[in-house]
This record gives sequence, C-alpha cells and structure tokens, in this order.
Amino acid sequence: MSGLETLLRALPKVELHVHLEGSIRPEMAIRLAQRRGIVLPGMDRGVEGLREEFRFTSFQDFIRLYVVLSSAMVEAEDFAEVVEDVAQALARQGVRYAEMTFTPMSHIARGVAEATLFAGLAEGRVRALEGHDVQISWVFDIVRCFPDQAIPTLEMALRQRRAGNCVVALGLGGPEGPQWPACAPLREAFARAKAEALHRVPHAGEQTGSWSVREAVDCYHAQRIGHGFRSVEDPALLHELAENGISLELCPGSNVTLGMVPSLAKHPLPTIDAAGVRWSLASDDPPMFGTSLLDEYRNCATQWGWSAEKLLSVAEAAVEQSFLSEGAKQALLAEQREVFAREYLGILA
Repeated sequence: MSGLETLLRALPKVELHVHLEGSIRPEMAIRLAQRRGIVLPGMDRGVEGLREEFRFTSFQDFIRLYVVLSSAMVEAEDFAEVVEDVAQALARQGVRYAEMTFTPMSHIARGVAEATLFAGLAEGRVRALEGHDVQISWVFDIVRCFPDQAIPTLEMALRQRRAGNCVVALGLGGPEGPQWPACAPLREAFARAKAEALHRVPHAGEQTGSWSVREAVDCYHAQRIGHGFRSVEDPALLHELAENGISLELCPGSNVTLGMVPSLAKHPLPTIDAAGVRWSLASDDPPMFGTSLLDEYRNCATQWGWSAEKLLSVAEAAVEQSFLSEGAKQALLAEQREVFAREYLGILA
C-alpha cells in the first residue's frame, strides 16, 4: 500500500454532505423490504437485481428509486438499523463525524408517526457512537417542490434540537429550476432558522445555473451550499462566496453519475479551489452512486495529482467547515495532524 493510500485510510475524516435515505445499501434495503412486505424494483433477483436499479440516466430516475428505498423504513427499529449500518460504513473509511441530511416530511407524509421517526433516529445515533465511534448530527431537509412542508420541517428541527437530538441545520433539496423559484414559505423557514441560530445548508447550483447559488445566498441565508459547483459560471459570485466564507459541499462522483458534469476531469473543483472558495469533499448518496467518501478522496487525488499535504488540507477543511463546537474542531484537527506526522512523515523517514 502506498504512503498516500495509508495516509488516506488513516486520516480521521468528516462527511458534510450525505443523505441517510440515499445511503441505504441494497442488502439493507432488501432486508427491510422483506420485513415490511414491500416490493422494491429488482429485488426478485436478489441484491444484484436491486443493485442493477442503481444505474440512472437522469435525476428523475434517481429520485424515483430514492423515494422507493425510503418507503422500506416503517418502524423505529428500521430507522435505527439504517443509521447504524450507515455509521458502520463510515467508520470503515475513517469517518469520525457526519452531518447527515434527512428529509422528515417525506416519511411523515406517508404515515410514519413523528414519535416513531425520531425514536429510531435517536437510537441509531446512540448505536453509531457507541458501536462505531461515529458522531452524527442531523440536517433536516425541505424538498423544494413541496414548499408547504417548509415550516413543518423547520418546526420539527427546532423541536428535535430542544430535545437534544443534535439537529444542527436546515437544508433544501429536490429538483432545481426556474419552475421552483424562491417562495414565501421557503424564505420564511430559512429566515426563522437564522433567527433561531439554526444553520442553513441548501442545495443549489447542481442541476441548474449559478443563479440558484445566488438565490441560496440571498434568499436562504446559506452558510454552506450543497454542491454549488455551477457558481463557476459567475466569477463575481465566486468572489463573493470566497469573501464571505460561504463553503461548497462538493460531490464529484455524484455529479458525474447523474450527468451533471461529463467526467471527473471536467469537474470545476480545481477552478473553485483556485478562486479561494472554501469547499469540502463529500459522497452524497454513496451506494446509489457507487462511491464512498474514501473513493472521492482517492479519485480526486489521482485525477489532480494531490500531494499528501493537499489530502491533509482537504480533510482539515471539512472539520473547519463543520458545525462542531470549536473545542471539538480543534481536537479533531490536532488528531489529523498527529496521524499525518505518524502515518506519512514516519513512512518517509
């Protein structure tokens, strides 16, 4: 194993853009579906049959499967098992902390009781920490095309934060485009989130142009932006992001798989980096896109010839851009530097 690979595996990492529902592995999905009497596409052919469905030709295809997989979670134990399973996968990659996106209203809307939902998330979070040394915080997501769910999502986020369930941010996902402009319920939800000191991390600039990143900044008070790579279309916007410290959660594997960029080589990550915009590397929906956070680091390092020092700086950036307490950030940064000294500088000595 090369020195860079050894370092990459050993570095304690942080994942800032990963969806719980999109992280359900085929094996877990089939187990849940069989338990609850739900039929998933391809499951009659077993795990490989379902895995074949994880091949998308459009964002719409992806969303359809995402919704079907989500429906396999019914009882509190289902949610707890999924959280623990995702934590186990993160732990194998050296991930120590994740800010995990979850869309509560999609489950409430199909009849899952709020108490059931959050009992499962809370139990899963305990299992993740105690069994796998992975700390999870939650980003509660609004689906852009269901603005009536914005205020209920915010109110759930605030209730769960008060209950100690570590909700750190309000997110916004779903389809992008001019047919989904900033509207009163979304504006109100994010304004109230800001007033309540709840962080704001909307998706923008993934499926459509830089104008949506501008909207996320101006209308939704974004502190971090999910994806946001289309901001490169507007140099003035890039400069503003850099000046104001608004960071991007870049998910190159997801962007390539969904056809948002033609190849990793064409991804604008280097342009964003050169512009001085803060960014972190993330996996989005790893089993659905055939990736992992470790893969994202490895693929980017190979594509752009990153040095060991660059790998360390990328890992550090995710810690710095997280919503961990300042003390927790400093402790994790110190651990990263210790690992770098031991696993990389030690190899070269």
